[in-house]
This record gives sequence, C-alpha cells and structure tokens, in this order.
Amino acid sequence: MTMTTADSMRLIEAGFPCHQVGAETQRERGASSALPPLYYLHVWWARRPLTPSRAAILGATLPADADHDEFLRSLGIAKPVVHIPGGGQWVLVNETVLKRVEWDAEGRSGTLEVDRTVQNHFTKEVERREECRRVLGELRQSVPSLAGDEVIAEWLQANEPLGTSTLRDGQVLQVEKVIADPAAVQDRIALAKSDAVKNAHGGVLNIDKEDLYGYDRAFTSSPTPTDKPLVVLDPTAGGGSIPFEALRLGHHVIANELNPVATVIQYATLDFPRRFGMSLVDDIRRFGEELVEHVSEQMAPVTPFCDLPPDQLAELKQHLHKHPKLVDDFAGPEYDQTGLIYCRQVACPHCGGQAPLLNSFWLSKEDGDKWAVRLHIRSKSQVDIEPYRVKGSLTKQQVAELDAGTVTDGRGTCPHCRQVIDGDEIKAQGRGESSHGKMTDRLFCIVAVRFQPKLKKNGQVDRYASGERAGEIKTHKIRFFRSPTKRDFDAVTLAERTLAEKWDGFERHDLIPTELFPDGNDMRPRTYGMPRWCDLFTPRQLLGHLTLMDALREMKPRIIAELGEARGRAVITYLQFAIDKGLDYNSRQTRWHYSRGVLNNTFARHDFSFKWSFAEMVFSGPSTGPAWCLSQILDAYSGMAGLMQSAPPSPRLEIISGSGAQIASLPDQSVDLIVNDPPYYNNVMYSELADYFYVWQKRTLRDLFPGLFETYLTDKQSEAVANPHRDGSAESAKQQYERLMREMYSECHRVTKPDGRMVLMFTHKSQDGWETLTQALIDSGWVITATYPVESEASHSMHIRDNASAESSIFLVCRKREMVGGEPGLWKAFGGQGVQQRIVDEVQAGLSEFEALNLRPVDTMVASYGRALRVLSEKWPVLDGDEPVSPVRALNEASRVVAQHHIQKLTEGRLKVEDLTPEAAMAVTLYGICGLQPIRYDEVLNIARSLGIAIDSRTAGYDATEKSIGYATEAAGRRASRTDDVVGYHAPLVRKASNLRLALPDERNARRLATPQHEWDVLQGMILKFREGDVPVARAYLNEHADGEQNKILDLLRVWTNEADDDGLRKEGETMLFGLAR
Repeated sequence: MTMTTADSMRLIEAGFPCHQVGAETQRERGASSALPPLYYLHVWWARRPLTPSRAAILGATLPADADHDEFLRSLGIAKPVVHIPGGGQWVLVNETVLKRVEWDAEGRSGTLEVDRTVQNHFTKEVERREECRRVLGELRQSVPSLAGDEVIAEWLQANEPLGTSTLRDGQVLQVEKVIADPAAVQDRIALAKSDAVKNAHGGVLNIDKEDLYGYDRAFTSSPTPTDKPLVVLDPTAGGGSIPFEALRLGHHVIANELNPVATVIQYATLDFPRRFGMSLVDDIRRFGEELVEHVSEQMAPVTPFCDLPPDQLAELKQHLHKHPKLVDDFAGPEYDQTGLIYCRQVACPHCGGQAPLLNSFWLSKEDGDKWAVRLHIRSKSQVDIEPYRVKGSLTKQQVAELDAGTVTDGRGTCPHCRQVIDGDEIKAQGRGESSHGKMTDRLFCIVAVRFQPKLKKNGQVDRYASGERAGEIKTHKIRFFRSPTKRDFDAVTLAERTLAEKWDGFERHDLIPTELFPDGNDMRPRTYGMPRWCDLFTPRQLLGHLTLMDALREMKPRIIAELGEARGRAVITYLQFAIDKGLDYNSRQTRWHYSRGVLNNTFARHDFSFKWSFAEMVFSGPSTGPAWCLSQILDAYSGMAGLMQSAPPSPRLEIISGSGAQIASLPDQSVDLIVNDPPYYNNVMYSELADYFYVWQKRTLRDLFPGLFETYLTDKQSEAVANPHRDGSAESAKQQYERLMREMYSECHRVTKPDGRMVLMFTHKSQDGWETLTQALIDSGWVITATYPVESEASHSMHIRDNASAESSIFLVCRKREMVGGEPGLWKAFGGQGVQQRIVDEVQAGLSEFEALNLRPVDTMVASYGRALRVLSEKWPVLDGDEPVSPVRALNEASRVVAQHHIQKLTEGRLKVEDLTPEAAMAVTLYGICGLQPIRYDEVLNIARSLGIAIDSRTAGYDATEKSIGYATEAAGRRASRTDDVVGYHAPLVRKASNLRLALPDERNARRLATPQHEWDVLQGMILKFREGDVPVARAYLNEHADGEQNKILDLLRVWTNEADDDGLRKEGETMLFGLAR
C-alpha cells in the first residue's frame, strides 16, 4: 500500500494552458532565421526549446490557483493593445506608433498621445478591419463548409468595427499588454493555407500583422526573477535549455551531464555569458578574426577562383548589351564560391567504365533559378558531368529522370553499359577491397558567385544618387554552377600534397583525430571505407581544419596571458566552437540540398548515413567558411548574453560531469525541483554522435577542462538510451534502458526534498518509450500526478499513439511516493473500488475540469493519461488476479474513456458507444483512439477487456452477433483489394505481426457489406456506395440497411469524418454529410 506526500497542488498539476504553450513552442521552432541563440551555438541533438522549459519551471513552482493570465505573461505571451473609446482594442504592431507609448515602470500599461502619425495609422487600421471582414465574409459565402467555421467566426469577432473611426489630436489613449492567443493564430494560419481557402481565394490568404501574434517571440522576453530562489536540478542537461531558463528565473541551478561535449556546451551557454556578459564579444571577435585571416592566407594556394565560363560571360554580355563598355569591368574571375560539390565514383564491375554515383541530377530546384547536371559519355570508360540551367517547364517524365540520378537504395547504374552495380560491390570499392577498383571522390561542380550591374526598368544602369557612394553602380550577386577547370583539379592535388607534407608536424602536436570509428549502431562510415574519424574529410577539408587547430594551439598561451585564465578559457572555447561549426558544415558527411540550393550540415540528420554526393566549404576568399562560422558563434554568444542580462547574479550555478544515476556531490533531500528532458529511448545515440566533435575538442580543451577529456572516446556504457548494439538485441536494449532510467530516477528521488516535484519533458515517439519511462518512474518511487502535452500539432484528431511523425512533448509531473506498507492494489474489486474503476472515475472527473482549459482533443487525451497514471502509481503495485498491471494498461483504460466521451460530444450526446452492437462499439472506440493507424495487439486486448468484448481470428464469413470483434490476417506485402465479390476482409480489424488496424472501406468484403451485420458495416458500405454513385446511391443503401437508425449511422459518419487523419477521407465525409443530412 502506498500514498503520496500531503502537499498543495502546483499549477502544472491542476491544469495550465498547455495549448498556448504548445503554439508558442511551435512558433519558436518554426523559423530557422529566428531560433534562440542556443540552437546555433553548437550542435546538440534534440535540444529543448526555451518556451516549454520556462513553462515547466514556472508551472511547477506556482500554486494551483495561480492566475493563468499571469502565467502566460511571465512566459512573454502578451501583446500591446490600445483601448479605443467606445469599445474595441487596436493591436499595436507598428514600431513608429509603439515608440510613442509611455510605459509604466513594469512595462504592463501606458499611454499614447494622439498626433498626426497616430491618426494616420489608426485610419489604416479602420480600413484594414473593414477589408478583413469583407474577405472573410466572401469566403463564408463561397465555401459552404466554412459557413459555420469557428476560426472564421473568431477572426471576424477580432475585427469588429472599433468604437470610433476617428481620433482627436492630443487625445490620450490607454495602452495595455493583454494576454495573446498564439493557438488561435495557428488556427488562422492553418485555415489560410487550407485547400478550401486556396481554391476559393485563388491562393493562400494573406494575414495582416495585426491578426498574427502581435508580440515578439516569447523567449525574447525577460522574466521577472523570483525573490525565493529554489534549487533546480537537470540530471541530463544536454544543450542546456532548461538550466538556462532556470537561471533567467533566478533559481539556483545544478546541471549534470554525462557527455563531455554537452558539458562544455553548458559552460558556454550557462556560465560564460552570465559571468562575462557582452564584454566578451570583442575578445572573441579579435582573436577569431586573427584565426580566420591566418587560415585564409594558408589555404589561398589551394583555393583558386577561375575566370567566368562561356555561358556566364554570354549572360553578362546580354545583360549589358546596351552598355558593352561595362562588360570588361565585370568579366573578371568569379567573386566567390559558396560550395564545391563532389560525388562518389566507382569503376563498373561489368564494363570497367567510370560510374559516378549521383542520387539526383538536380543542383537547384529554386523557382526561377533551376540547375541540373547531365552526363556525357566521352569514351568507353570516361564520362563528363556538365552543369546546365534548366529552362522552361518540364514534363513529369523529365522531372522523374532528373530526380532519379544514378544510385538508388544503395545500388548504382553504370552510365556506359546501363547495368546495375550491386551495393556490396560499391562498399567493397569504398574499403579498397574490390579487384575492380577503388571508390573516389569526384569534384564535379563549383557553386560560384559573380556581380553584375543593376538596371532600371528603362535598361539604364542604376547608380547611387547620394551619400558617400553617389555615382557608384549598384550591383547584385548572380549565383551559378560551373564545371571544374584544370586549376580546380590542380588545387585538389596540391591540397593532397600539402597535407602529406604537413602530416608529421600536425601529428607531432597530436592534432589529427586518427582514433578508429568505434563499433556501434551506425557503422556506415567504416562500411564505406572511412575507418578513422579523420577519414570523414577530404584531404583539402582536413587540411583546412588542421590549419585552424594548429593556429589555435599556437594562440592559446597568448590568449590566456592577455585575458587571464578564466576569460581566456572562455574565448578559446568559443573559437573551438567556431572550428566545430566548420567540422559540421565541411565534411564528407555533408549534403548538397538541391531543393534549396544550399549546403546541408553533417548532422542535418541524427546519424552517419553515407552521402553519395557532398559539398565542401571554401576556406579562403572574400566570404570564407571559417568567417561564417565565427559570425555564427559571435551571434550566438551575443544573443545568449543579451537574454541573460536580466538574470540576477546571485543564484548559484554548478555544472557536474557524470552519470545522472550517481550524483554523489548532492546531499539527500537537497533539491526543490527537477526538470528534465530524458534521453529519447532509441531515437538519438548521443555519445556515438558526439564522438565526431569529441575527438577534435579534446585536442584543444583537455587542459582547460580537467577531467572531461581523459578517455579515448565518450562513455557509451553509462548512457541511458536503448542501444541494441551495446545491449545485444532490441529487447535487451529496452531492459537496459529501463534499468538505467530507474537508477537515474531513484537518484533523483534521493536528492529531492519531501515536498519537491519532478517534471519530465518527454517527447513521445513510440509506445515502448512511454511504457519504459513510466514503468521506471513508478518503480523508482514516484507518483505521476499529471501529464500535459506541449508542441502538439494543431489537430481535430485525438490520435497520438505510436504516431512516428508526432513531435509533441509531454510534461509528466511527479511527486515522491512514501511507502507505508500494505497489500498491492487490485485492478478489480467488489463494490467498484478497484483501481480500474477509480481510473474511470478520475478520468471522467478530469474531462469536466479540462473543459475550462479549452484543450484540443489530443491534449485532452494526454492530460487524461495523467489522471490514470496518478491512480495507478499511488496504488502501486497493482494486480489483476495474479497478473501485474502495467502503466500501459492504465493508459489504455484512459484512452477508452476519453474516446467514448469524445464520440458522445461530437454527436451532441446522441451516439453512445454502449448503444452499438459489440463489434461496432469496439471498432468506433478504436477509431477514436488511434484512427486508422496500427495499434499493438495487447493494447487492443486491454481495451476489449475493458468493454467485455473478446478478440477472435476470423478468416471468412461469420455471425457478428456475439460479444466479440473479429480480425483477419493481412496478406504478406499487400493490403486486401476488392477486385471481385469474394476478396476482402469480412472482419473490421486486420492483423499484421503484433499490430492490429481497422480495415479501410475498400478493403472490406463485398458480400459482408452487401448484407451488413452492424452499424460499422453500414457506415463503410455507405462510403463505398457514395464512391460508386454519389449521394443518391449512398442514401438508397443507408435507407435499405439502417433499419430505421439512419441518424445513428450519420452520427457515426460525423465521427469518421472528424477523426480522419487523411485529408481526402475528411473531405469525402464532409461532402457526404452535406448531401445526406439534407
């Protein structure tokens, strides 16, 4: 018998506006140009956004009755509005008007004195609202499905006429920062991009700034630091987002991390910006520019810039045909290079010819500037690769040919004899083990830049009219793709020779990462012939990186002598990060992103996938790769220091390097709050990836961070991930992950105060992840008191289980459980007192409470999981007879209750699951939980048990009047097809391996649907009849088989339509409802 400690509830346990936090989180992550500075400081995988990090800390420290508006205001989700006399609010988004506001000391309210400028902007606002109402009104009239749309209704309400259409000069208006509604904004954006709106409006509907967020991204706002700092621990602090926000809120912070690369990132994220502030920027820039200039000089001999190719010279002459005398001024060598593109090449084992391995012939798919390459057979063994500009429109066949390239699924195609080159042969040539030849890196394209004059509409050269540059010609950059010249190839050869000459010197100073690539989950580098870490770079790439490392090695003593040990260590760390940035963007593991025409970094994916083509940065010239890398570090540091300026200097910061399962330096019951983003089961193998940077960092930073870089590579054994290679199998990996997590959360239990809390930010990926994490938490002495989702996709559907594409993060809130003895809890007990019934009661009570939070369906489902897990973990362990009850079974029970509640709500109480026949009841319940997605057999069994329904295998026709649901086994490699009246599934469920799913209407057996046995059969038969003959045929089928229950079937159709994850099914259902309900 167990019980929880008696303590007041926190806001995050009682219910908080998770849908607003989620919407703002999506906004934070939505634009790569406006990410928090932590993101581009240094690669770290699955780094947490700042908004939910702050929300978790605030929500776990505020009392349950805290005002939700104040909570959102503390997150920065507030916008400035002017209260207009007579009624209405004018959202201020114009900087000119905002600068005129006189704010109070707290920045919450102020005044705006009306002048001519304010009057002009107000008049524009009145006109804007009128135009917005007109456009939305026309949409309502032209699209029947939008007539009652809640998003349009809310949008129109926000644009109602203001209380007055004019303001007086000198009038003083009241200004206030009110709570914003990012969730509503996301709904508007989704509607504006919907097919219905695009078809009616002729494109995406433009949204005025006033109807968007109305405030800067929330993470940029400075929170008010607490006057009662707590001790906050993150046992796996990773990239440092959670500790960063805890410091900004004024708490004492302990950041623990096993991986040395992440530990150094935390020093650079948490310690240095807080300690040195903006003053460090000049030091980083001064020494960084010295480093960049040095490597540019050293790499200049191996970085040629060539004359313009004939096609570019012809384009320049055509552009300047009215100004031929200017051609020579702009016809010099190319100005810069933004990438050098390579492909892998092997010898064809069939004919011996060159076989370049291109996964696509595209170079750029950008609108208005499309480029590709074509192959020219020069001889029996040689092939040329020619870049060219793609002009005009292409047929589908031409696009498919360009997409195809010469390598697919690891197998190549020889351009000479057209035979397939087996994947094993390609790998053997990569390792140098084939008698046919050895794989090489072939430079086949240079991405270059030139300048040309801007021309006015009349064809005249555009010049600056005033200022210091008056009279100068305005220019713009032209990017182009060209074939490499002899000078380019000679430079590659020279770089190889130079690296060989300098190798011994680099090795004497231990600069070359010759460590072997270790055994692990992803062995593709070794498989394709890159056994050492230094082999992941071409000779010229490696030469550039080693030149930077050598220069920084020489600069280190001088930097420390000039700046002192602490400040010097910080500067050197950031300069190493600039080098690391180059390592990420300049390796054989990069990729040329032809859709955008840019270079993709090594870790655009969280793996070491083999790249058939890759790109190289230039390390010399006017805009070098190292210069860009330095600018990224300077921007990141400036941004972090700026965000940290409001943080009080008094809170303690302790950064610990070690396992979260044993933080020996922390006394028992010393921590008030733990906020943690646990390792993602099997999604990211952090240490295996981090070795890429570790082998370089340790050569620069080992003496500056004693104890961090003492091992050959990073620690894989202690890392809490599900690692099948380390642990021998997927099942063993699951068990090991659960053991490691249990040890870590047992340690968290030890160091947490009796009234403390723990909040986990768990990114849902798989059912195994859910099951393992919750089991580990409960086993290690925690009661799960609440679960809430953030970052959830804007969705009408509740389907989240095992949705691999879902990116929702889920807050799991925990308290310590006190053991007081007693018997295990019983799943079922006399008088409805068992744990199962208590879960049902708690979930149903929660559904009523959640109404006030205005949660989306998916959020309601996840929040209900918390109610179920709280009951289970308080009574832990729980038995059903002699069988232990797992957390997943509690989640299944919550899912059933919520799904049935949602179905009843969708139909305004008309459709109740208990009123359906057993097989139909089970089918619609499963549809409400997981839609048409697969769900594990044992989960379906748990739900069926809860409904008192059996699950039976049915291979042919059967009587569906029994209290059971049938399933058929899916044919290997295909789904059923209704090509004649004897093919298709009689049963509504289909089994494949250990998963079940609902059969689609067109997979069902024709004879079964011709004589339907229950409501689900009628629904699916009616859908098929609609596809055969539209509404009249569907109505005839409905009237024939509904047995007087037409409204019940139409309610089922409403559920089917609302919960459909597929746009086509949803639109089809909407059309049917519109026609059949008339």
